[in-house]
Amino acid sequence: MLMVRLFRPLILLAGLCACSLALSVEPTMNNPLLSKMRPWCIGRLVFDRPASSEISNQHYAYRGDKLETTHNVSLDAYRTKVEARENELRTKQRYNPVNLDEKTGKAWLEKAFSPVNDSRFFIYQEGVAKVEMPFRTDGYLFADHTLFHTAGLMGASALGNSENIYSDTYRRIKARDNWAVPAESGFCFDGGIVTGSSTYTEEVSQSFALLPGRPALLLIKMRDAVEQDQGQPLTKNLSELRAQLDRVPGSYRILRKGKRVVAGMDAEEVLFAVQDGPITVYRFYLLAPGNRATLAQPHTSVELLLGTSSRSDLPPDQATSPVDEAGALQVWDALLNSLRPRPGAV
Repeated sequence: MLMVRLFRPLILLAGLCACSLALSVEPTMNNPLLSKMRPWCIGRLVFDRPASSEISNQHYAYRGDKLETTHNVSLDAYRTKVEARENELRTKQRYNPVNLDEKTGKAWLEKAFSPVNDSRFFIYQEGVAKVEMPFRTDGYLFADHTLFHTAGLMGASALGNSENIYSDTYRRIKARDNWAVPAESGFCFDGGIVTGSSTYTEEVSQSFALLPGRPALLLIKMRDAVEQDQGQPLTKNLSELRAQLDRVPGSYRILRKGKRVVAGMDAEEVLFAVQDGPITVYRFYLLAPGNRATLAQPHTSVELLLGTSSRSDLPPDQATSPVDEAGALQVWDALLNSLRPRPGAV
């Protein structure tokens, strides 16, 4: 009988724990912004992204060059594009900014080479000037039905080493499925990865429509951490954020602000709620200065925007946040807590 009496409170306690666990999990399961989460590689980090979300905007740069991707390209289409571009660069003459009617007799193209197989790289300049001007670069790489394009600037002093520079970059680029999280080190971008460690600059910016058709946007930006970042905490710019909200219809209040750790980095967050009649808008901000000593801790900013102003063309029931305050906080914490260094990325 004594054993029975002892077991009953334990069973009751276990039941309460199970109920508590169920209650803590159930809201996540019912939150429309957190459905079917899947790992997503972004730069050298990874986070759990809702599978139904859509990318609304993205930007990538490596070693100062912009990276652009075109999917589902045939080899013939790649060759046609490159041949047309090379013909253009060889045919057009550089202009004289002082006398636009002058025929300079010098083609745009300064140098052309193929860093690796199925690639072509051009260095060119559109004008002539007495002062030394940087050259423009325009490169193309075809791999696995994917066309990668790089664009940037190059100083005249680097011309002699340009083939070594871009052979190193282009041999690192590999095509990948966007939902595949690489096991090797490297920098993830749209449809590809620049493999290996790096001492060069890396930038990534991605915007995700968390619930297509409703105003629910997640924006993540990462770049190399620099010394000046360490003295620029988010709370230092709080007045600027308040000034932005002062221009928005309605009134606002701070739900939460302070320090937190994200992806192993010290960070600060400020969370606002804006009420404009029947419309509720949540604007959440986070900033992590990063660590200059490692690519695994880049300068990182995250914004979550739920709902939109009454000035939009949407009716109030569509303009308001798709989730309430508890749901908005849950989305924010779930996404930030899932942001982490990708194993072996560095």
